[in-house]
Order: sequence, then structure tokens, then C-alpha cells
Amino acid sequence: MTKTRSKAIRKPRLLITTQDRAILAAMIGSVPTSAAAMLLEDELDRAVMVDETSDTRPFCRIGSWVTYEDHSSGQIREIRLVLPGDADIDKRWVSILSLVGASLLGLAAGAEFGWIDDKGRPHRLKVLDVVNSHDAHAS
Repeated sequence: MTKTRSKAIRKPRLLITTQDRAILAAMIGSVPTSAAAMLLEDELDRAVMVDETSDTRPFCRIGSWVTYEDHSSGQIREIRLVLPGDADIDKRWVSILSLVGASLLGLAAGAEFGWIDDKGRPHRLKVLDVVNSHDAHAS
């Protein structure tokens, strides 16, 4: 008898600061249910909490500039993850309550995250670089 293995998709490790977690937890409870809010809520439940001053490598958080590759289109984009009220497509500021924002939050460079949209299309993003404005004191 041979064993068969199903290939499970392993989710990447997520990090979140205690401050970002508090902001996001309060926000999720006050927004209408959307695919992005549900994705964000699921991901927050499994994220590893770190202190603001933690000596971890840079990861995507509120205020981060993120360079990522969209595997479905092959495009490379640079965006800043922001709160919904600060989102501005002309500045490339993307809300953490968008599907792209929610999927990138908590990831470090090299990590990939995928999801299926409500039309059944798969999406997969890979983080290429993260610059935290908190660390660089840039805005």
C-alpha cells in the first residue's frame, strides 16, 4: 500500500506589531463585511505579534512601502500600505482593506500569498522589498 500526499498550500509566516493589530482589530469590527475585511480578519488571527521595537527583518505594515510582483500579470508594483481614509491611487497609497493590501500585510521580502477572488480567479503576490517608514523616518 502506498501513501498519497496531497499538496497543501502553506501559508507564509505573518508578523504584526501590537499597535497595528489594535488599529486593525478596531477597524474590522466597524466596516461592512467585504472579501478584503474577511481575508484580513483571518490573517490577523494567525499573525505573530511583535513589539514596535522588535529586531525583526522588515515586514509589510501600515505605512510600509512595498515592492511586489503580481504573478497573474507579471507586473512589478511599488505601493504604500495605508489606512482606508488615506488611500490615494495617484500616490500609489493602497488601503489595507483592499484585497491587495490585506494580502500583503505581515509579509516579509520573499514571501508569497495567494487567494481566489469572488469570480473564482486565482491571485498570487510575491513581496520583493519592504521599506518601513517607521524605521527610515520617511513619509
